[in-house]
Amino acid sequence: MTLEQRRQQAAVWLHGIARQPERTQCPTVMGFDGFVDNIIDVVGRRQGPGSYTPLATIADFGARVTAAAGHSTNFELVVKQRKIGGNGPIMANALATLGHRLTYIGILGDQSVDPAFAPLVEKAEKVFSLGDPAQTDALEFEDGKLMLGKLDPLDQVSVARLREVVGDATLREIFAQASCVATVNWTMLLEMNALWDFLIKEIIPQSSSSRPLWFVDLADPAKRTEDDLRQALAGLQRLQEHVDVVLGLNEAETRQVLAVQGGRWGGDSEDVAAAQEACVSLRESLGLARVVCHMVRGAASASAAEAAGTEGFYEPKPLITTGAGDHFNAGYLWALAAGANEEVALLLGTATSGHYVRTACSPQASDLLNLLQSG
Repeated sequence: MTLEQRRQQAAVWLHGIARQPERTQCPTVMGFDGFVDNIIDVVGRRQGPGSYTPLATIADFGARVTAAAGHSTNFELVVKQRKIGGNGPIMANALATLGHRLTYIGILGDQSVDPAFAPLVEKAEKVFSLGDPAQTDALEFEDGKLMLGKLDPLDQVSVARLREVVGDATLREIFAQASCVATVNWTMLLEMNALWDFLIKEIIPQSSSSRPLWFVDLADPAKRTEDDLRQALAGLQRLQEHVDVVLGLNEAETRQVLAVQGGRWGGDSEDVAAAQEACVSLRESLGLARVVCHMVRGAASASAAEAAGTEGFYEPKPLITTGAGDHFNAGYLWALAAGANEEVALLLGTATSGHYVRTACSPQASDLLNLLQSG
């Protein structure tokens, strides 16, 4: 079957579930990060109020920095946009746009939710904020971005704070109702292992006959030690005893997890067959329900029943790239929760990220249908 035929098959599936809200409006709990992304120009020359020429390249900025060595200097920064950020809020907003009945728990604001998260708050059924969000100052240039993170607020995310803000009784209620759960940004949330263990022991219904899909995004584990990563994978294996864990990875993360599991990537970069082989290997060695790997040009996944791989909706001139992986994860999980097989779920994941990088907007199901049909 050709790629076009597979996309048309996915479009038929999507059209078929469009009028079945019980399949597309899945109750979902997500957490636990939160960022405000400040999109910034570095002023090269100021002409007047509201008029300036930004530094064009990272090299231009670097030259200014180097010239200041041994002296001092200042840079004028113009914040062009404040927007929703963080793996959790971006993925949650995408899932809510597709129709999931969403509860989000994260760091969105202390006394009140920061206006940057308004798109998520408007769509979510419930929001619980554990404190002020982290901040990313993204200095934008023609040849890339410099991301300057202010991450201290992430230290607020802990079992104690979760219990203080939400409470055990409410946590048990919302997790008992959830068909999907997603806990993302393990790398930056240093208490995530403890959160998983707490949820397993104290919150998740132990006698429930239903097993929710539980999506996990490690989010660049290269920043953590190999021993940390091994402990996280062991935590996922404990979690799998109670829920169906879906481990979401990009290509770099897949290579890192393979390395600590004693495996290796078996092909070139962006090789869909190698990604599929890696997903099969990791799912079997870890004993998880599913492993999925997304790349710039394609994606692959494996469950106990099947494995699949597909090319995606590559866009050579994207309007936006930050958050593309989170959108893939949202589309893939949304499709799985609605009953899609692996291939259809991958196609819906790549369509979700494909629409996002083309428009800088999270898609509705109708947007996915249009992209699948148009290619």
